[in-house]
Amino acid sequence: MKVVKWINDLNEKTGWISAWIIIPLTFIVVYEVVMRHFFNAPTGWGYDTLWMLYSAQFMLGGAYTLLKKAHVRIDIVYNLLSPRGKLIFDAMVYSFVIFGTMILLTWAGIKFAKEAWITGERLSTTNWFFPSGPSKTVIPVALFLVSLQSLADLIRIISELKKRKER
Repeated sequence: MKVVKWINDLNEKTGWISAWIIIPLTFIVVYEVVMRHFFNAPTGWGYDTLWMLYSAQFMLGGAYTLLKKAHVRIDIVYNLLSPRGKLIFDAMVYSFVIFGTMILLTWAGIKFAKEAWITGERLSTTNWFFPSGPSKTVIPVALFLVSLQSLADLIRIISELKKRKER
């Protein structure tokens, strides 16, 4: 299952990148707080930069979180299932809830980002007026990575179900 390993490796690297975004995020927060509270000179770019970095970190970390099975799950019913029942339940969730939804949202995100690039849309939350294309492009990329990870997990689940059936 080379494709599963490739997807897992890709999302492992994406998670690593996502984690490192915290470094510039922290420095900018400290800089903004110092400038605002000690020098009464807030930056015109700090707020936009912070939410763009945080949203990129949050979005890009989603596929890694799915890879590590760290998303919130309500285990009340799940824990009552047999190991085979858990695999079937996971197969249904990955097929219909995660994969299907993420593909639809990826498609919508591509249109959303494309429009921002074509029109030259700019963010107007502060006086910086940064182009919105880069930030909006993170959305479909992150959703596509979650789609890929759910596909990899679905392949793994189906493979495991086949192995159990053969026994």
